[in-house]
Amino acid sequence: MKKTLLILCVAVVGPVLAVTLVLAAGDWRPIGQTSRGDKVFVGGVRTLKKNQRSTLVRVEYKEPTVLPQGGPFVEMRARVRVNCSNGQITPTSEWFYIRDRSGRIVVSKKATHDDQFGKEPEGRFMELVSKNVCTQAK
Repeated sequence: MKKTLLILCVAVVGPVLAVTLVLAAGDWRPIGQTSRGDKVFVGGVRTLKKNQRSTLVRVEYKEPTVLPQGGPFVEMRARVRVNCSNGQITPTSEWFYIRDRSGRIVVSKKATHDDQFGKEPEGRFMELVSKNVCTQAK
């Protein structure tokens, strides 16, 4: 019974998250560029408890990027949680790497923990996102 309930939840929540990440384009706000020239955007910032925020992050790679998940990718999107007390950013379980400019999702990565998230080769965008999201008016 528990396994069936878990499968049902994943089947319902997964597509909802995917649609949220893909269709959030109307809410994207540019916040700057990484040292490599990758453009970084945030959208849908929400204030959470204990000095934390939740936001969508989009990174448009200046040059198509090959990652361990495949590639070359031109874009990455993820929902993240930002701890404004220490600047730590963690993905909230699922993020997408997009191969072409039409927005076609080619890799969907699901994980509860990733030590390499936001670091090379994904773009080093963590500090930029943290500063921007945490300095917004509450």
